[in-house]
Parts: sequence; structure tokens; C-alpha cells
Amino acid sequence: MKVYIDQREQSKASKIVSYFKANAKKFPHIESIEVRRLQTSDIATDDGNIGIERKSKADFVASFCSPRLKQQLFELRSNYKTPLLVVEDYDGIMDCIVKNPQLHPNVVLGVVSSALSHNGVPIIFVGPFYIPFVLQLIEKTYDGSREQYENVEYTPVRRSWTKDDIKMNVLIGLPYVDQVIGARLLQTFGSLKKIANATEEELMQVPGIGEERSKQIWRHFND
Repeated sequence: MKVYIDQREQSKASKIVSYFKANAKKFPHIESIEVRRLQTSDIATDDGNIGIERKSKADFVASFCSPRLKQQLFELRSNYKTPLLVVEDYDGIMDCIVKNPQLHPNVVLGVVSSALSHNGVPIIFVGPFYIPFVLQLIEKTYDGSREQYENVEYTPVRRSWTKDDIKMNVLIGLPYVDQVIGARLLQTFGSLKKIANATEEELMQVPGIGEERSKQIWRHFND
């Protein structure tokens, strides 16, 4: 299998290639590592199995206030069997919280849980071990089936949010609303406008929405 690194990852590309060449025996299933322009990730395998978006610690914190992170997670989930968001320089969630006292801990926890539960993209904190981690991960996910598709190369594409995707992303930003509840709200009411105009009693008729959840959703649109 081939591994591609986005050419915009200049700070990492040469280091990854050098590390691979020096430790090639550890990665017998990686045929080569090439630098090219990637549309939807920072690192990807040519069979569409793994797509990795890398965030430095500064980029990760800055992305909390940017809609770009949601789009990147959406593209990873849409294009790859194993999408991953890998964060460098932090050893874990608590390390990120401690080193960013300007952020409320719930902000960090919310971003991490949202990436996994709403977008299906795990966030992995790797500290300073980004390069060996990604190569070991790619090597371990090799399942021996690549030979069947020797002349096939997967080409990821940018995908735009559909209207339903946009509606869902609005809803999962509400208190107590996850993808399951969001889908039920849309199925019951059909539109964001009707959800916003619904009474607490009407919201409670949606399966899984009790008194407290309906109150919080109603307050979001009416306070």
C-alpha cells in the first residue's frame, strides 16, 4: 500500500519520509510514502482505508471557534473507512485542559465528545509521537487485501453538506440533543422552523425527549 502526505504539511512531510526510510523494516506493508496535494486529509492511504487530519496544539485550540473543524470531520467521515483526528503536543484531554486555562473544561470535553458521537471521528492525543504513531497505525490496519486491487487507487473528494447535514449540525449544537434525538426531531417536525416554534408539550411528544430536555430545547429558541 502507498501512503500519501499532503504537500501543505511541509513541516512534517520530510520528517515522516526520513523516519520511514530509516525504519522501513518495521513497516513491510507500506510500499512507499509520497508527497502530493490531498483534498480531504493530511495523510491518507491510497486504498481509501485511512484518512488522518493532523492538528498541532495551537491549531486544535483555534479550531474550537471555527466551522472549519466540522467540515474537516465531515470530509474525513465521508471519504475514509477509518477517519482519525490526531492532535500533537497534548498527552490527553486533561493535558489540553490544564494548558489552556482560558478555556472552560466543558469546551474541550464538548469538542472531543462531539467529534466522536456526532461525526464518528475519534480524536487521538499523541503527545510528541505523531510520526511513529501514524506509521504504526497504517501498518497495523493492513489486512492483506490490497493485492486484489493492485491497479485501483482511491481518490477522495470534497463533499458539501446537504440540507439535512446542515439541519443536523444545528440541532446537535442544542442542549441535550445528539444525532438520535436530532433525527427524531426532524422526522417529527420536518424543519428547523417548526422545531423552533414548537411548544414544550409538543417537544415532549418526540420519543426520548422528557420534560427537562424539552424545556432546554424550548428555552434555546425562546429566551
